[in-house]
Amino acid sequence: MEGYTLKECLGKGAQAMVHIVERKSDHQIFVLKKVECFDESAANKAFKEAESLQNLHHPYVSGYRDFFVHWEKNDSSMYICILMDYFPNGDLGHLIQKSRSKKEAIPEEKIKKWLGEIIEALIFVHKKNTIHRDIRPSNIFLKDDGTLCLGDFSVATVLGDALTCTRASVSSLNYMPPECRDGKTCYNEKGDIWSLGCVLFELVTTRCFDSNLAISKLQEIKEEPLVLEEVFEDIEKDFSDDIISVLRSMLKKNHDTRPSAQELLRVPYIKSCVELSDYTQLEKRKRIQLTSTTGPQMPTMPRDQGVLKVVEYLASMVDFESCVQEALDYLVELSKQEEGLHIYPKGKKLIAMAMKNNLTCKEIQVAGCTVLNNLIYSAEPDDVLFGSDVIMVVTDAMETHRQSIEVQQIAATLLMAMTSNSSAAPIIGAMKGVQDLLAAMRTHQNDAKLCCTCLHALWGLTVNESNARIATVEKGVIDVCNVLKVHMQSPEVVEAACAALLALSLYDENLQLIGDLDCVGLLIEAIKNHSKNAKVVKNSCLALASLVDVDEESAYRVLTNEGPKGTHIPGIPIIKKTYELHRDNVEVVESIVTLFMELANYDDLIQDLSYYHVEMHLNEIVRKFSMNKSLICNKTLNSILHLNKGTNI
Repeated sequence: MEGYTLKECLGKGAQAMVHIVERKSDHQIFVLKKVECFDESAANKAFKEAESLQNLHHPYVSGYRDFFVHWEKNDSSMYICILMDYFPNGDLGHLIQKSRSKKEAIPEEKIKKWLGEIIEALIFVHKKNTIHRDIRPSNIFLKDDGTLCLGDFSVATVLGDALTCTRASVSSLNYMPPECRDGKTCYNEKGDIWSLGCVLFELVTTRCFDSNLAISKLQEIKEEPLVLEEVFEDIEKDFSDDIISVLRSMLKKNHDTRPSAQELLRVPYIKSCVELSDYTQLEKRKRIQLTSTTGPQMPTMPRDQGVLKVVEYLASMVDFESCVQEALDYLVELSKQEEGLHIYPKGKKLIAMAMKNNLTCKEIQVAGCTVLNNLIYSAEPDDVLFGSDVIMVVTDAMETHRQSIEVQQIAATLLMAMTSNSSAAPIIGAMKGVQDLLAAMRTHQNDAKLCCTCLHALWGLTVNESNARIATVEKGVIDVCNVLKVHMQSPEVVEAACAALLALSLYDENLQLIGDLDCVGLLIEAIKNHSKNAKVVKNSCLALASLVDVDEESAYRVLTNEGPKGTHIPGIPIIKKTYELHRDNVEVVESIVTLFMELANYDDLIQDLSYYHVEMHLNEIVRKFSMNKSLICNKTLNSILHLNKGTNI
């Protein structure tokens, strides 16, 4: 405490005091919170926990400036002292109270901006494995530039017992999630979402409720969620269905169904909130403002002076969308020329940086991905194009412009090209590329070209086990089957979908879904509809063989599957007929033999294979491809012939 002068006491409780202090060395003003500590070991533990809070550097987050122990001689007590930023403009609670006093609703656009800032803050701190534990309006501060800042983080060791908040203040209890009231359930990230939902509740009810009534309603909602629906009837004329839907999800009583901050980011409304507040654009806006007031007139884009000059221009004008757009469009033109486009590694990274710096501009994302696409086909395996800096920008573009087919198409094409690189595939998965591809198919299910590209990319990615696991967790089988149903007449889509199903069929976790969705029926239908297409037949038979290998139900479905209006569709005759069309194609024949071999592993099915005279085709294959070691079907043939001999068929 020797280095600080106490200026003013802001509040005093049973265990804590809050002061405004001035640092003697530079006269800077801070807030100092003193919390009485009864256990020296707890103080040491709190020190370790507080270290992480001193490393939270984000425009919308205010961590701890300093943290120390002070012995107070007057009352012979030990205090944990927490030094935090001082915000003279006040907090969100004051802004809410102003609107309440006037009985007026806060404009939704203003709430959207604030919500976007705090969601960004939460995503950041949660990624740092930090939980706030005490989100309320009085802990969300107003900065000089008008943005909000999440502060006053709780150190669980001092301010709560083992994350259960059993020492929480009365005001904190008002925002505590229902799962933590008994003091048994640990406070986790979902708890922060409930607390933020309470803050949002207060923001949208300023016209209807005073402070006491708002808090009372929140307590009622903890007991009976239907109370929230009654409140919505009061505010629906002031606010959109979208913000009401978001609030409903944040105040879900069951924390298992409550979204995390990262999951909220997938909601289009929240995404638009974050776009209003995107902190990555703050410095850009400052630079643009500085240039417009002090800088010279913008230079023209250098044409016919070589690629290097264009890249240098791009670097100098990276904050100006029109200039970036012009430079990237010109690079696209150059890449179409006979000599192609050759850019050094830093130049490629610069293109990615320009895309990231102008992420909300759809045209820049399309042009940037086009340039990268034209570069990737001549890239060496260790090229920077296959690194995280470039891949992250591509997935960010897909996530930001989810509704743009043009962005989704060019970005998915780029990801598809990247899948050929073994080092790029796991990075794409880590950057949520698998989820982006599935979302693109889900959002634009009727666009055959985009779905085909996404399926090819998904096929390439799921060769990697970690990516296949991601697709499994995301229930990607559903999206693949839905696309297959919609585009069953498109051989390109069907070929890619069957290949993707082959990759996903290798994981037991997908078998239940595969059965529920009747993937076997879809694959048989694909063979029937595209019997002349060798690639479709090959991929479909291999996928069927993979399913039959691990799932007896799938094997029986190949023999006979339910059709429309109680009919049955036998699969073997369809496959036999297809064989007649491709009897000289080694790859197709191999896939059909593989399927027959897997079916023959089930003793009960050998008689069915014999019934359809499969041995005739197997005999022909043995004679024709006797030198091909990959086409060994003697065991299956012998099993059928042995059965025939025993039953005189």
